[in-house]
Formats: sequence, structure tokens, C-alpha cells
Amino acid sequence: MRTTALLCLVTALLVAPAGPLHAEDVTDADAHTAKVRHLLRRATFGARPGDVEAVKKMGIEAWIDRQLEPQTIPDPEVEKRIEGYTTLKMSPEEFVARLRGARMTTDRGPPKKGENRIERARRSQAELNRLRNQAAREVPRAILMEAVYSERQLQQVMAEFWRNHFNVDITKDDVRYYIPDYERVIQRGMFGKFEDLLMSTAKHPAMLFYLDNHVSQAPMARAEKVRQGREDESRTGGLNENYARELMELHTVGADNGYDQDDVIQLSLVLTGWSIQGGKFTFRKNYHARGKKVVMKKTFKSGDVDEGEAVIKFLAKHKRTRQYVVGKMARFLQADEPSEKLVEDVCKVWAKTKGDLKAVTKAILMHDDFYAKSSMLTKAKTPFEYVVSAMRVTGADVKDMGGVMQRLGDMGQPVLRQEDPTGYSDAAVDWMDTGVLAVRWQFAFDLLNNRVPGVRTDGSALYEHLRQKPEVWEYLLQDSLFAGERPGSLTMAPFRRRVNGVRRNYRKMRIAELRKEFNILATLLLGSPEFQRQ
Repeated sequence: MRTTALLCLVTALLVAPAGPLHAEDVTDADAHTAKVRHLLRRATFGARPGDVEAVKKMGIEAWIDRQLEPQTIPDPEVEKRIEGYTTLKMSPEEFVARLRGARMTTDRGPPKKGENRIERARRSQAELNRLRNQAAREVPRAILMEAVYSERQLQQVMAEFWRNHFNVDITKDDVRYYIPDYERVIQRGMFGKFEDLLMSTAKHPAMLFYLDNHVSQAPMARAEKVRQGREDESRTGGLNENYARELMELHTVGADNGYDQDDVIQLSLVLTGWSIQGGKFTFRKNYHARGKKVVMKKTFKSGDVDEGEAVIKFLAKHKRTRQYVVGKMARFLQADEPSEKLVEDVCKVWAKTKGDLKAVTKAILMHDDFYAKSSMLTKAKTPFEYVVSAMRVTGADVKDMGGVMQRLGDMGQPVLRQEDPTGYSDAAVDWMDTGVLAVRWQFAFDLLNNRVPGVRTDGSALYEHLRQKPEVWEYLLQDSLFAGERPGSLTMAPFRRRVNGVRRNYRKMRIAELRKEFNILATLLLGSPEFQRQ
């Protein structure tokens, strides 16, 4: 089959009016196995050969408990693949100090032998630019490496959730300097107390810079304006509402949920003075607005940094916050329209544990409604989830994620590059259009044919049995791409026709021809409507 013919076939599958896909469309006599597969679809980025049996042997709850303690799970494969990314362990202060040193070298460093002053300046500037962009280059690649290869899969899945909940855009100037530490804050805090995670993000230079709170200042009185220039030239008197608004709308109580514009202004005043110095959080008292403030009917007395901390704690403990955040977590893990009972029950866990995110995550994954048939195979994979799952199930060997990152950009989800504070959506309606799906098919085809720079699949276990009996084609369904599940008839009909044609000529075919056929069938499955869902 020619590439163009395969494209037509897959495109026909993607645009066919098959309606929503539910678990009953996939035959599975073993209800417990179905639950395990569902868990692995949602709590990992894709089940690899042997994962289903391993979880069945361990037990669902024991597997979840182990994943909720990621520090106890050895992860040598990831450590090996990201060991060259030197910025990952650098603090913001270290990164800023390193840039300062590089600037001094650029300005004053001696030329190399045989190098004139202009050449030295160009070389030094190129090195400075490399350092400025190093973290922005390494952190997204590390995120993808961890998602594909980590044994701590639940941590990686939930990191993607919290990364979008507390979104920052790496392309906004200085954010790139702070992103390695910000990513560590997310991964350390996602199974701790919500209040602690909220406070950590609120004070982090990445968030302070991204939403402009580092320059938010109390409005200047007239007398202070007169003195301006003789006392503190850094005072501009500019109040910035960006972070205060997103803190309520996106991070805690939810949009238009018990607050108004006056509350946004009052919260902005509370948070004046929260700024950055030398790559770390600092409180600038001369920026801070004095006097009492009232936020959502609660009065906060004039103070220093403790005033803002009190508001953060108030919002973290608010009833509307747990309802909003639990609902959002349920949409991410269970369904785009989550079960009301699940949300209600998990909110009780939040209240009882005072926002313990480990307990909240487990409560969702152990809830009966999480495993209901109406929850299975109803969520769509985002481009990030699709690309990572395709690399996991094909056993891809990734040396560099640059090519993968380019493909994610083509699909509309470049890592850490969402300008909107909402982060990337995980709702099916935002991703399941035919244009995006055609790009996904192209990625699958290129992945299997080693056309994605930095990625190889020719050493994968997918191809170990090509010279064995014709039933090797069943491997694609039984042990690999679908972990033993059967896609619906829309996908299986052309798959079976293709397999039957290969079987008739199997003994006459060369290994290169077998591999080509295998790639076509694997591409068909990776491009199918079923593989787009989880």
C-alpha cells in the first residue's frame, strides 16, 4: 500500500461519524482486567507490554499506593537520559549568578589567540545567548523524557495536570531562568498539601514574573510623587491585577465564584511588595500598600509579607476552592463531565485531610465511578498525551526530543509555551478536530519509519518476531499497542483485510517487506479513533 493510500484510509477512519466511543465497544470478558487497563490509560501515559499483568499481580490499590510515593521507585532509565541536562538541578539564584558571570565575560573577557575584538564580542554574545536559553531548551526535553521513560508514571501524569493548573509561559522573558526550579516545585508539591503547593507557586519567581506581580506596587500618594527622584526611583506606583485575578479565577475558587472586581483590587493591594531579587522571592516593603483590605468579605489587617500569606491560606482552605480544584482533577482523571457523586465524595476527603493531594488523588482513582463503563475510553488524548503514549507503546529510543517538540508545536501544544494563564485544556472538544488528527497520523507514520529526528524505533520489541509465524501481527493488539483490547469494527475491518493479505504471501516476503507491512498496520492502529482516547 502506498503512503497516500494509507493516508486516505486513516483519514477516513478519523472523520467517520462513529459517535462517542465507550467501553462496551471493546470486548473484554474480564471485568477486573478492564479496570486495570482503564487505570493504566488514565494514571500512566500508556501501558507497555507486561504492565497489565504486573498491576493485576500487585493489585490496583497497592499499585496506586506505590505510585503515590514516587521517591521510593527507582528510575535509572530517566536518570541516564537526562543526566546531561545541567540546568535541571540549578536554583534560580545559581542561574542568575551564572548569567551575571557570563555578562562580565562578554564585556571584559580577553580574546582567544588569533581572535580580534569583534570576533571575541560575537563569540561571547553567542555563549551568553546559549546560557540564557539553556533551561528553556532542557526543561521541556526533560519533561518529555520523564513522561516516556519514568517508572513514576502517576507523578508524571499529575505533573502535567498541575503544570497546566499553575501555568507559566517559558517564552516570557525571565521565566526561562526560573523554570527548572519551578518544575521541581510542581513535582515535589503535587502529593503534599494544596496550601503548601499554592504558597510555593505564589512566591516563586517564575509565577511572580509571568503574571507581573513582581512589579505590582501600591499607588503613590501625591506627596510621594513630589518626592519621586530624591528617595526611591524604583517606585512607579503601578498596581498590577494579573496575579490576583488568576489566583482566584484559575488557582483557587474558580471564575466568578464568590468574588467581584473589588475583591481583585483588594487582593492586588494585599500582594503588593511580593517581588524578585537575585533570582529569589523578596518582600519590598516600600512597594506594599498599607491599611486594611477586605477580600471575599474577610478583613486582612495591614502587615508585611504575612498579610499576603494569610490571604493565600484563606483561599487554599475555602470551600469553593476544594469544590473547584476537585472538580478540575476529576475532569482530568475521570471524565470531561465528571460524576457528581465522585466530586462530592472526594471533596469530603479534601475537607477531612485539609487538602492532602495524595489522599485526594487516591480517592479519585479508587472511586467506583472512576471505573464505571461510562468513564472508560471517553476522554481524548491531548497532543502531549498522544505523542508520549505512541513513543511508550512502540518502545521508541529517544536520543533527543527536539524533533518531538517540533511535532507537538505543529499539533498546537508545545511544552511550557501556553501564553494564556489557563494552561492547555484536556477536554476532547478542544483537540478532536480532523486537522489535528491528520497531523497525529503523520507523526505515527514518521515515528515507525524513523523519520522523527532524534527518535528510533528499529530496535524496538515490536519487530522481534517478524520472522516467526504469521500470528506476529496479533502482537500489535495482544501485547503492545492496545494491551489485549480490541478496537471497534471500523478499525478492525481494514486491519484484518491487510493481515489476511500478508498471511497469504508471508513465506515469499523479505524482512524489509514484512517490516513495511508491520509499520502500515501499526500506523493504522496508532491513527485509529480508539488510540486517540483513554
